[in-house]
Amino acid sequence: MAEDVPLPAPITRDAFASGMLAPGPVADRLREALASIPDRPDRVLALAHEARDLADGDPLVLAFAQAYEGFARHMLSEHEEALDLLTRALTAIEPLGDLSGRSLALGALSSVHVSLGHYDEALDLAHENLRVARALGAREQEAWVRSGLGNTYIELDQPDRALEHGEAALRIFADLDHAGGQARAHTALGGALRTLGRFEEAKAHHEAALRLAREEGVLLTEARALHDLGILAHQRGADDEALAFFRDALRLRTGSGNRQSQATTLIAIGRTLTAMGRPGDARPALEEALGIAETAGAEPRAAEAHAALADACEADGDPAAALAHLRAFQGLREALLSAQARSRIQTVEIRAEAERAQQEAEMARIRTDELGAANEELSETLRELRSAQTQLVQAEKMASLGRLSAGLAHEIQNPLNFVANFAALNADLAMDLLATVDEARTTGEAPDREAVREDLEAIVDNTRRVRDHARRAEAIVRGLMGHVRDVGGERRPTDVHELMERAVSNSLGQADGVRVERHYGDLLPVELEAASIQRVIVNLLENARWAVERHAEAAGDGFVPTVRLSTEDLGDVVQIRVEDNGVGIPAAHCARVFEPFFTSKPAGTGTGLGLSLAYDIVTEGHGGTLQVFSRLGQGATFVMTLPRRGEE
Repeated sequence: MAEDVPLPAPITRDAFASGMLAPGPVADRLREALASIPDRPDRVLALAHEARDLADGDPLVLAFAQAYEGFARHMLSEHEEALDLLTRALTAIEPLGDLSGRSLALGALSSVHVSLGHYDEALDLAHENLRVARALGAREQEAWVRSGLGNTYIELDQPDRALEHGEAALRIFADLDHAGGQARAHTALGGALRTLGRFEEAKAHHEAALRLAREEGVLLTEARALHDLGILAHQRGADDEALAFFRDALRLRTGSGNRQSQATTLIAIGRTLTAMGRPGDARPALEEALGIAETAGAEPRAAEAHAALADACEADGDPAAALAHLRAFQGLREALLSAQARSRIQTVEIRAEAERAQQEAEMARIRTDELGAANEELSETLRELRSAQTQLVQAEKMASLGRLSAGLAHEIQNPLNFVANFAALNADLAMDLLATVDEARTTGEAPDREAVREDLEAIVDNTRRVRDHARRAEAIVRGLMGHVRDVGGERRPTDVHELMERAVSNSLGQADGVRVERHYGDLLPVELEAASIQRVIVNLLENARWAVERHAEAAGDGFVPTVRLSTEDLGDVVQIRVEDNGVGIPAAHCARVFEPFFTSKPAGTGTGLGLSLAYDIVTEGHGGTLQVFSRLGQGATFVMTLPRRGEE
């Protein structure tokens, strides 16, 4: 479980070097605040207030101080106040262009939303934070963000994604020789493996986390590792051992002041006591957990406490209390379903209010005589930042081009090698035949017809192979040329449904036996490059057709190959879904399907370029997203989102 607050990834040791904070007393206090995270939120709060008092009106310093105060409030389980402070800090930092400060606010906000059960919002913020970390070139920072993503995906019951991010975080921390970070990554990996039922591997990771946390003196991670080891002990029926782990974790968590983590461990203690046949002892612990969760506004934890109390009361022979807690649990569960929407509205309102306050402050500064010089300095800084940003983007484009070129050279070289080898074989066989003919002319004896026939059959077979590999190279080049033709076209308001129907006609028109289902929403025209997006949809449909036809071959009679198309208006973006009931994509392949030249199809049946180019068209060309979800043997779903209006 990811009940702990993730460490604040953005402000790592390299953040002050890459950030815009000037050296001095303020930066010193913020560094000290960093050293106090995560075990001393009270000290973080005091240092944030000191930094604010020393800011002398500097908007960047004020924003940093506000972000630290927000994180401290979050550590103290004052989540609503933390949400307000951090949203205001992010709004203030963004126009100033300080990437390290932006990352600080993004990471802390993501953590708050996890605690409140707003997992979609938390993931959006965390992935944005990951992009910022990469732009900064801050590997330690990236590792912290990935560790937090691993814990969030565990909450969402997506252990494969959690495993992916946890392993990436552990690799980076190991490269940096960062023992505290390795401990945190081990907790994410242990949680993912536990969810997958790989308990021995999970235990090894949790024990590694405990050892490293104790060596580094990181109390919050030590408590987390103890709690996770307690869960494993409870799952294998060693409840006495589990209670010992949980009580050690509770002692550390009580000392840190992180009330939400205390509630989580109290719930674990209550459930364990109930399982041991001691529901009367379980109820006080669960009541305390419920009180903490309700005070902190942590609805997911309150719901867990009610559910555990319902079980304990029933086992304790108190059906009336059990029913009351069960009803409370059901009510909270329904409330949590709309929590994400409420959170988004609240965030928008807070940011709008903060922006209005910024505008008023800016107008006040305009009235001063010093504004001219200050504005010139800020403008120069902004120009430098934009130049740096442009260079970063160009560098990433060149790196991407280099990877694509290397992959292209490799993929084309393979069929060309086959062509050269088989052509050389044909030349040798032809020379043998010529020698046989010359010998027959000289001796007057008829050549060995069987030997001649074998050589001719080999030449025909080699020629067929030359043709096949030449066609593969041609398909790779044709795919790239088609992509180049599509890039740079004019964006115009386009009827998405008409575009999809043309794609269906092109890709599924001759697909006998494939049923096409349509579930179209009400969409207004969308600004896009019609040819390139149609190419994307055609590629998705061709992949779906291949998958359902393969499944039909294996399933036999009774299976109906089906491709479902759906659209939905999501406000600023439209969503396009292409689903099939085909063979599905292995989980290990889902994370790589958009890589150039990667294909899950049998050798010779795919170039591995289609989805890679489709991903570039949607994300780079249109500022949208393209994702895949699949279960092996049950089909795959590709989800594309496109902004309603093209980027200016």
